[in-house]
Amino acid sequence: MKLRTMSVIAGLLLASPALADITNGPDPYTAGFGFDKPDDATAAWGGWTRGDAGTAYAEWDTFSGAPGTPYSTVYGSSGVSNSTLTWNTVTFAASTSGNLYSFSGTQVYDIDITSSTAFSGPVTVALQFETWGTAMDYSSILLNGAAPTSGAVTYSDPAFSSSMGPVELNQYLAVWTLNSAPTNFHIDLQSAGPHQSFAQVAVDIAAPIPEPGEWAMLLAGLGLMGAIVRRRNAKSA
Repeated sequence: MKLRTMSVIAGLLLASPALADITNGPDPYTAGFGFDKPDDATAAWGGWTRGDAGTAYAEWDTFSGAPGTPYSTVYGSSGVSNSTLTWNTVTFAASTSGNLYSFSGTQVYDIDITSSTAFSGPVTVALQFETWGTAMDYSSILLNGAAPTSGAVTYSDPAFSSSMGPVELNQYLAVWTLNSAPTNFHIDLQSAGPHQSFAQVAVDIAAPIPEPGEWAMLLAGLGLMGAIVRRRNAKSA
């Protein structure tokens, strides 16, 4: 049974287009799937729009090139001066599907993103990715050496229907809330074993957006400070 599953996945990767990423199949941002844009109502971690000032975004949908060589061709990006994804020597980019795959070992990925403008305070970082076949080792996910503040599988189907037969599909979200922003955002992740089809990954970065109640408190605080300044000015006049 395991051998048959591996054969199905290999055939899916090498003989036909990938079926879950934006370029070659169902859009993972479609309702019912697990990806969110930061301005979606379902994105609890968001509250901004990609391309806004003070935000950064990079997304990879198809892959090509050699192991160990930083891959910079993104599906979409904004607010970044550098965005690359690198994979290890046992992993290769399947020419027909554009996905990353390995027959023989654990797949290791490194993502590096540098914002085009420096963040001045706390930031939220959201990582979303999609895999077919072998799942990701979720404990391996690190941002500059730190585990996510929160993480969850946002969509899973152990027998997702494809043209090559049923295959396991997983979409995952990891979120970090950082007190201060690094110069470079380096993300490590690796598969739980061989035979993973790495289909898509997106990273969003922004300063936390205050909730309406927080805005009210902020405005009230500014008003109080203004009143104190006016009172001091009146006394000194």
